[in-house]
Amino acid sequence: MLRACRGFGSTGMEGKIGNLFEDIDKPITVFYLGDHDPSGHDIERDIRQRTQAASGKEFSMIRLAIHPSDIKAFNLPPQRVKLTDSRAKAFQRRFGIKAPTVELDALPVDELRRRVQESIETLIEWESWDRQTDIEDVEFSSIAVYCRTAIH
Repeated sequence: MLRACRGFGSTGMEGKIGNLFEDIDKPITVFYLGDHDPSGHDIERDIRQRTQAASGKEFSMIRLAIHPSDIKAFNLPPQRVKLTDSRAKAFQRRFGIKAPTVELDALPVDELRRRVQESIETLIEWESWDRQTDIEDVEFSSIAVYCRTAIH
């Protein structure tokens, strides 16, 4: 499932996600991609807290972007912390008084795609996946044979 939001989510959104989590009987992993700025880090905390409260379920949450190391590694355009942001001081305590901020949009899309794909693939049980794709291949072959014989 993918949920895209701009800024802080609504209580309704986290409630809906929480409801989906209630019916899952295996480990849940949430991948988060957000700005490296005071709000981007607080949104991550807020989503976790409200979804946890709505579902009553434990889950792991992994930030895929943006990390402070991405700024240098990808030569991302740094910006200054907006001191008018009520979360600025906490961000500066965590990342440094002169810590730059960067929007998620600055990271190359190919890198975002790679991170998401690799992260999802780490969760796949490949033996089960391969078994299911083998079954799917047999089913499609059977459908094709049926269609060819039904037409004639």
